[in-house]
Amino acid sequence: MNRSYHVYALSDRLKASKIEHEIALVDGVKKIKITEDLKEMKLDLDNGKTTAAMERVVNICNRISYGCEVHYKFT
Repeated sequence: MNRSYHVYALSDRLKASKIEHEIALVDGVKKIKITEDLKEMKLDLDNGKTTAAMERVVNICNRISYGCEVHYKFT
């Protein structure tokens, strides 16, 4: 399942790379990409593991870049 999320308060590309690396290891995440402008995150998730994976994703983002928030992007 492909989903897009707005990313707020992500300060630099190095932190984005660390976030991408850690999120790629989360169970249920098939693919992760943060855009170059650091404002959007695209995830490909297993259908049954979305909730558990997103809890980890939010925690990883906030731990690596303090204050970083992730919000679902309605299209």
